[in-house]
Amino acid sequence: MITLIQFPWSPFCITVEHILKRHKIPHCIKNIATHERGEIIRATKGRAYTVPCLIDGKTAVADFTDFGQEVARYVDRKHRLGLFPREKEGIQAILARYIENDLEGIGFKVDDSYVIPTLPLVERVMLTRFKERKFGKGCVLQWTKDRAKLNRQFAELLLPIDNMLASSKFLIDDKPLFVDYDFYGILGNYLYSGKTKLPPLKHLRRWYSAMARG
Repeated sequence: MITLIQFPWSPFCITVEHILKRHKIPHCIKNIATHERGEIIRATKGRAYTVPCLIDGKTAVADFTDFGQEVARYVDRKHRLGLFPREKEGIQAILARYIENDLEGIGFKVDDSYVIPTLPLVERVMLTRFKERKFGKGCVLQWTKDRAKLNRQFAELLLPIDNMLASSKFLIDDKPLFVDYDFYGILGNYLYSGKTKLPPLKHLRRWYSAMARG
């Protein structure tokens, strides 16, 4: 059985977990603390330390490159899910960049501002240290103060996608492809705390309901 090592609020872990759930692929979930990466490092023989990390028998897969689709592509190939059709590679790559850079770059700040303060002491301090080394001293507190502005920015970035969904059941096909799961993961991260909600964009909400069904 596949084991998915993850942080439950990670957008990229939510993406992979939902692929497994929606396609009824047997798996188990192992949540780890954000500062405890030893199991991933050992499983990948030092090649990776990031989540999601998927262990399938003697095979360990993580997102080894910056583009970060290796885990999803492994599941897709093994189970022949058709999430990466060749004729859609170009548009999926372009759309994934928007989803994972522009959208995720705002959404994770909102989520972090809610989630980090709830973590156990050591994990909270270690994750705060990591964030501050990357984004500057006091960044989590600043994101907390800026939530209203960040939520508005996130909603604005969702408008082009809502417009796309006005004429399409899913993002670029009549069935979910990888970018649909990718987008679902970003929204899952944004909504994880239970303190946020989707903006009133009817096509987006219709799509989200369709994706949420197993």
